[in-house]
Amino acid sequence: MNKIVLYFLRKYIFSPKREWLRFDSIFMVIGIVISVATLTVALSIFEGYETVLKKTILGVNSHIYFFNSDDKNLNKDNLVLLSTFLKEQREVESFAEVIITQAMASYEKRIKGAVLRGIDWKQQDQPTSYKKYVFDGRYELKEKNDIVIGYKLAEELNAKIGGIIKLISPMNSQITPLGLKPKQQEFRIVGLYKSGMYEYDSKYIFLDLNAAADFCSIEDEYSMLEVKLYPEYIEKADYLAYKWEFDLEYQFQISSWIDFNSNLFSLLKVEKWVIFIILSFLVLIASFNVVSSVSTSIIEKRKELGILKAYGTSNKILKKIFIGKTLIISLLAVSLGQVFGMLIAEFLSWQTFYMLKGDVYFLERINVSFNFISWMIVLFTSMIIVFITSLIPLKQITKLEITEILRNS
Repeated sequence: MNKIVLYFLRKYIFSPKREWLRFDSIFMVIGIVISVATLTVALSIFEGYETVLKKTILGVNSHIYFFNSDDKNLNKDNLVLLSTFLKEQREVESFAEVIITQAMASYEKRIKGAVLRGIDWKQQDQPTSYKKYVFDGRYELKEKNDIVIGYKLAEELNAKIGGIIKLISPMNSQITPLGLKPKQQEFRIVGLYKSGMYEYDSKYIFLDLNAAADFCSIEDEYSMLEVKLYPEYIEKADYLAYKWEFDLEYQFQISSWIDFNSNLFSLLKVEKWVIFIILSFLVLIASFNVVSSVSTSIIEKRKELGILKAYGTSNKILKKIFIGKTLIISLLAVSLGQVFGMLIAEFLSWQTFYMLKGDVYFLERINVSFNFISWMIVLFTSMIIVFITSLIPLKQITKLEITEILRNS
């Protein structure tokens, strides 16, 4: 039985008549290619967006954060205790204390809100990728008044490297005979910071840890302690935060990057698969051409089918022949659609005439990503849809009467 099916499939592929080049077959292929390409583009963009967003968040921020259990900052004694504890944890790659505050950045006649991050820039293995993201100027904060600012913030203030920017902090106001006076201090821009994520590039200002302490009028106090985990433990950050909080007898409030971003990534996953299901209906619509193509083929080959039936060929074998033909050409069409979709997605990631709104989508560029699992999901989903629809017209084979076919031929 299998030899008969394989014989007709080889004949279908290598026959000089090129049955697979008929108009209805070509029309079917085009429909599947377009629908699968659309599905591939959508899925790769969602995958790329999720991948780059996660990579950026984990590059700009650390993985676990230690805060004081009350509203106070961490002090030297807290740091000694935490340093001793973290050095004993095999999951920890590095850690560092940070000072964070809010301020208004003023340059000439422009002013904008910013987030100040006081860091130990001399530390070799920092919990964040600060050095990596400084793309213009230098990351070294050698002088007390040196700062590095997000490039989007620099554009909005029309500030350039070497310019003097004034930072104003109502939160660190000083008491004077005339009332409260906001803390003001001038700094020199020595570098521009670009993470690729608008939220950070439009707000962050980096300064030396001691300079930040002086600006905030605090001594030997820190906003939090940042911890960087080894790559294999990053996805377990929420569990480690819970475990360490218990180990330290709840002396500190410990949070992870998952706590702050879990809702965002959960939403992205839901949206990705909802879009995938919706766009799968395009493949279903395109597969209607499969019904038409198979029906046309059955009608054209009624005489051959009648002869095969007369020689004892069962309906099951005949159906396998038509299913095999359909799956061969559909597999080719789906594969072409995936390749075509990848090329379109790559083009969208390279082009610069359409950019995302960073303040809405966090990222400004369209990013794409391809992985084997997604590739196979698209392939199997499309082939299953085509296979199911190809079964519909095969009922005509069962209804064919041998005597009627031979009488009319």
